[in-house]
Amino acid sequence: MKLEKSSNIGKVISDLRRGVAQRELWFFLGWRGVRKQYSRSILGPFWLTLSMGMMVLGLGLLYSEIFQVDVATYLPKLAIGLILWGLINGLVIGSCGVFSSAASSLRQIRLPLSVHVYQFVWSQLLIFAHNFLIYLVIVLVFQIWPTWNILLFAPALLLILLNGFFLSLILGPLCARFRDVPMIISSVMQIVFFMTPIIWSADSMPQRAWLLNANPFFHFIEIVRDPLLGGTATIENWVACIAITVLTGVIAVAFFARFRARVVYWS
Repeated sequence: MKLEKSSNIGKVISDLRRGVAQRELWFFLGWRGVRKQYSRSILGPFWLTLSMGMMVLGLGLLYSEIFQVDVATYLPKLAIGLILWGLINGLVIGSCGVFSSAASSLRQIRLPLSVHVYQFVWSQLLIFAHNFLIYLVIVLVFQIWPTWNILLFAPALLLILLNGFFLSLILGPLCARFRDVPMIISSVMQIVFFMTPIIWSADSMPQRAWLLNANPFFHFIEIVRDPLLGGTATIENWVACIAITVLTGVIAVAFFARFRARVVYWS
């Protein structure tokens, strides 16, 4: 049993390596997939930026009045939060269809399964990059001059992408096998959005700090948002994110090793 388990993990590692070697393929497929959604439109993928920008502006002006907060303070924080939530939400919900949406390719073309995961994460990063232009506009409008803390943005974003990759190795096969799971996850993510300090501020409920610390999405948003606003996030935020990443990675490798051979039949 131990020998079989070790062999399966070895196959997963080999699959991941061969997937990396096919990076030119999934680079192209990921970019084409994003462009295909907006084919024959004038702005193309930049409709993503426009729609997100309109949402940020509308919600920013509305809730800054409701919460009686200076719009110059509230809008940048809200914008980054919504942009990051778009990435996180896209990674979580989209990971459910990584393999089921590629069912025909899985049956007809012999490729490492990880190619589909790499392609998915790459496409989500491209969408995030389009939306990130909104942050650059806000920096100019509100004259938010980044400090050296902005260098923490890169490792923080990497942690989010790694978790999205690991989730795809778990939710991809699971959702291909049980088609009710994507609907459940979509419903849960809608609830989690309102429980995460994106529209509202974490400072507004200091007496319920344990609720925030129990929310993993809060930690991941903070380690990216805070450096973009000149901070560093807290040690607790970083430790929580690193611990979650390691745990998710171990579970993902073990889960994918167990069910990797069945993905083609389930999709």
